[in-house]
Amino acid sequence: MISRRFRATPDQVRPARNFVAEMLGDGHPFRDDAVLLTSELATNAVEHPTGLVSGPREFLVTVTFVVRGVLITVQDPGSLRIPCPRISGPDATGGRGLALVNSLATQWGFHRDSMGTVIWFELSSPN
Repeated sequence: MISRRFRATPDQVRPARNFVAEMLGDGHPFRDDAVLLTSELATNAVEHPTGLVSGPREFLVTVTFVVRGVLITVQDPGSLRIPCPRISGPDATGGRGLALVNSLATQWGFHRDSMGTVIWFELSSPN
C-alpha cells in the first residue's frame, strides 16, 4: 500500500493521476482505467468542497496491489452527500465521474471515518 497527499486544488488532479500511473507502471493491465478513475475521484474531491474542515483541504490517494488487480482509494474531508452515480444530460460538462467508476470498476464503494469520506474502486481480472 502506497499513499500520497495532494492539496485539494484543481492543479493537483494531474499529479494524482501521475502518481497512480507511476505506481502501476507502463505494463500494468489496469493502468489506463485506474488513471482515468483516479482523475474522476480526485476531481470530485476538489470540486465538491465541504464546510466540515477548516484550513487547507487535502485529499489522499492510496494504491494497493491485490491478488488479480489493484485497489485505489481517494479520501477527502467528506461532505454530507452520499456519493452515487447520476445521469447527466448529453450537453452537461460534468457529473459523469461516478458513472464511469460504476461502469469500469470491478467493484466500488465508499465509507466514512473520522478523517472524512473514502471512495474506493477495484480493478481486477476474474482469473
